[in-house]
Amino acid sequence: MKNKLDFIQNLDKDIKEAVTENFYNQDNELVLKINLKDLKKVCLYFFKDLKFYLLSAFAADESKNDGNKFKIRYIFSHSSIDLFIIIETETGGTFPSLSEEIPALNWYEREMKDLFGLIPEGHPDPRPLMLFPENYPQDIQNMHPLRKDYPFNFRPEFKKYGEYSYNKDVKGDGVFNILVGPVHAGIIEPGHFRFSMSGEPILQLEIRHFWKHRGIEKIAEGKTISETLSLAEKISGDHCVAHSLAFLTAAEKILNIKIPENALYIRTIYAELERLLCNINDFAWLFQDAGYSFGAQETFVLKEDIMELNKYLSGSRFNKDILSLGGINICGNIDNLRKNVLKEKLSNFKKRYLNLKKMLLNSSTIGERFEETGYINKETILDLCALGFAARASGVPSDTRKEHPYLIYDKLHFNSKVLKNRDVFARLLIRFYDIEESFSIITQCLNELPAEDINKAGREYADNNVNNTVDNISKNKSKNDRCIIAKDDKIDIAQQLPTNSLRSWALGYCESQRGNIMHFVELDEKSRISRWKIRDPSFHNWQLIEFAVIGDIIADFPLVNKSLNLSYAGNDL
Repeated sequence: MKNKLDFIQNLDKDIKEAVTENFYNQDNELVLKINLKDLKKVCLYFFKDLKFYLLSAFAADESKNDGNKFKIRYIFSHSSIDLFIIIETETGGTFPSLSEEIPALNWYEREMKDLFGLIPEGHPDPRPLMLFPENYPQDIQNMHPLRKDYPFNFRPEFKKYGEYSYNKDVKGDGVFNILVGPVHAGIIEPGHFRFSMSGEPILQLEIRHFWKHRGIEKIAEGKTISETLSLAEKISGDHCVAHSLAFLTAAEKILNIKIPENALYIRTIYAELERLLCNINDFAWLFQDAGYSFGAQETFVLKEDIMELNKYLSGSRFNKDILSLGGINICGNIDNLRKNVLKEKLSNFKKRYLNLKKMLLNSSTIGERFEETGYINKETILDLCALGFAARASGVPSDTRKEHPYLIYDKLHFNSKVLKNRDVFARLLIRFYDIEESFSIITQCLNELPAEDINKAGREYADNNVNNTVDNISKNKSKNDRCIIAKDDKIDIAQQLPTNSLRSWALGYCESQRGNIMHFVELDEKSRISRWKIRDPSFHNWQLIEFAVIGDIIADFPLVNKSLNLSYAGNDL
């Protein structure tokens, strides 16, 4: 792959001619503006010819008084260069579907149709994705929630409007269907699975999600960065640090805030603690669903102890409310006492984890259940642009910490293991490698942790950017009216940010336990949220499960499902 400095010069001639404007929005964000008629040619060039990965696609309503105007952006990335390609085009209402050529775009295009009313012409499956035909009117013009002209108080009448039709139908003698969900036993979020079977093997699976779409992106419109940060950590409960970090990364780029080195190290520690907790949890559930309750319960005890450590460090079992614009809240600071406790606990946790790992690997029964179950071919991974450990278990590198280093990952020594086995067992082994790397990364951070102000950048930013020129701002306002609020043992950047003459946007990203998280954040002229696009790795990886179960027996579905352990909440935005 060419160096990003001369990237444009090395594009094919007809692609360069199709680009009407290009610029770097940030150091590694290259924007290529094109006309709608060239969209297919340019996107396929990056996806098929240059082997770029699709990371996100979304629309934004740019309509003014002169009629409908929408921007559509496609975000591409490559594992060998720290560069995001943002292909940007405009439409008044329709755009060509690329789902046949880039299968990862299937859900994105249907999402744009539901939430903006944009029509992907030629889409192979134009059914509603989020606005279910049973309970949302499909024939009301402009009733698409992310349009700027959408009435904020609109609520459809509670009645049945239409029918949902399945897209995959298997016919033949002896073929029958088993429907699972959306209501499940136990504490689990809603998801619907329709299995087509003949005897025991699964012939086909069709999934249906978005039962509890919460409208987070719409709620954020017009909110401040501080208010939106509170929403970010509620996107997916077990990934609150990762989503908060991705959102803050974008916001801090826009506002040109430099994070103190100490805070970068502490943010990295909390990111790896979250990865460690999620991987241990997945380890426990794979034990459980294989019928090995003793090993599962021992692993759940280890998970509980990690959560108790989190509570000791930050006051929250999930490390909520520790990140702030420009640094770390005081409640999340890691002083010498906490540093020593963390080192001691990690040493204990690692010994216990290694014993549990040995227990599982020595079990022939578990090996028989996990091996050659839930195959996901490399071609499927590439078509759907799968992310994280799911991709790496099928031979495809996928780790934002390596591909687009952030925080201090470029200073750390760690491996991002790639296997070619493709099955449940490979996805478990990848987790083992990740657990051990998390122990190593946290230890490296603790050994090198600088002693400096954790939120100096945030305070300096706020102090330098308060708009004191407005006549109605009194010099006698109390401390609680300033941009820095010291309250409840935390530092917060308050509501008042400088006004911008133009909209500003940036990408925020991080490598969560499940894979790449991508946030697009755009601020309006008052530095409030104009457009916030969230993409959890589960939005890509849920589609894998339809392929992973083919040929397996239905009794192995829980193993295949847990081997991916995808987020419903991260999907149902």
